[in-house]
Amino acid sequence: MVKTKMYIILFLISMFCVIPTFVSATNIEKQTATLDLTTHTTEDKLDTHGWKWDSQTKTLTLKNANFDVAGDQPCFTFNKNDNITVIYEGVNTLKAESKSVFYGKGSNTEGIHGSLTFKSLNNGILNLEITKLDSRGKFNIGNTINYAYDLNIESGTINSKGGFWIDGTMTIKGGNVNINTEDMETNLGKVNGIYALVQVKINGGNVDIKSNSSAIFVSGTPGDWDTKDDGIVINGGNVTLSTQVSNSAVVSTGELKNKNIIINGGNITLNGNYGFYTKNGSIKVYNVNSLNTDNIKKEAFKVGEGDENEIIFAEADYSKVEEAIARANKLNKDDYKDFSAVEKAINAVIKGKNILEQSEVNAMADAINNAIDSLELIDKPSEEDKSNDLDNTPKTGTNNLLAIVVITLIGSFFVISILTRKSKRCM
Repeated sequence: MVKTKMYIILFLISMFCVIPTFVSATNIEKQTATLDLTTHTTEDKLDTHGWKWDSQTKTLTLKNANFDVAGDQPCFTFNKNDNITVIYEGVNTLKAESKSVFYGKGSNTEGIHGSLTFKSLNNGILNLEITKLDSRGKFNIGNTINYAYDLNIESGTINSKGGFWIDGTMTIKGGNVNINTEDMETNLGKVNGIYALVQVKINGGNVDIKSNSSAIFVSGTPGDWDTKDDGIVINGGNVTLSTQVSNSAVVSTGELKNKNIIINGGNITLNGNYGFYTKNGSIKVYNVNSLNTDNIKKEAFKVGEGDENEIIFAEADYSKVEEAIARANKLNKDDYKDFSAVEKAINAVIKGKNILEQSEVNAMADAINNAIDSLELIDKPSEEDKSNDLDNTPKTGTNNLLAIVVITLIGSFFVISILTRKSKRCM
């Protein structure tokens, strides 16, 4: 009975500890007005409205925030020439009817370019959405983030019903980025997943973009601020890019300026009619963990007609094959019952494969190693067996010779004795 009471008391204490957390999350008031970060002074409404703004450090903190802004207004207005950090935790739902969730103001010609950086605490989530269709069933705007100069995503999960428009460079360093514009269309046309003027770089994280136009599109621009020749760079991460449009590439660049597509790593899956395409520039695949283009219906790699445009694939890495061959060369084939499987695997090696065929090269190395592991040694007598054989050998050496001598002497003695007796009788 005493133990039962103690369990009840402990349960009640734990409930009192948890209840404030639920209360604080459910007591967050919905924000229906735009928060203008270009003019707003420092204010802390984290406990009541789920946000806090520090105008000195340019840091916006969101915790279970709930924005639902009507009309032609964004949830947040920011100065694109400021370096702004958004720190978020919990589940944040940010909706705008006809304007972007984050809307940047400022000019790209002022020579000062800021950034918008998203960081998560405790695996926070940001749900971004454009909600209202006009009378023709189209969206007024298709981007949840609009006119940021540099956009950086470092951690957390961002789910966006709407694309991103970047005036400069977008960099994904980690976290989960899910963008869906499959059923979105504005008065200007279909909506890209990510549209950037200068560059999109993916260094890590999990990226899943579904679009009714290009999943990633980098146009390039003749502006003075665009000095990068590489429009799209994928260095790592798990990247899945899909488009529904028949005449659009999943990844496209080089519309207004020479732009290359560079692949240095990552696990990449493309779905659509065309895969990588650059109108003015080259496609260069230096390294990749995996690249799945099975669902590309037409061309996986395509460049424009310019003389300098080219598609380059790095050579596959044959180091594992070379190690397997070196391992085989250390063996004496005469020690094994059948060495032909190893020789066959080595002779089957095909040189000159490119990085997209790396799995085939790895399979060659595996075939050699598997053949070596399956070898059977020829049965040879051991030292112990040899010793036993010597012990069981008939004794034909000195002992046998001595027996013959003794027998011969005894026989001779009997012969001499008989002859001696006969000689005496004759006398």
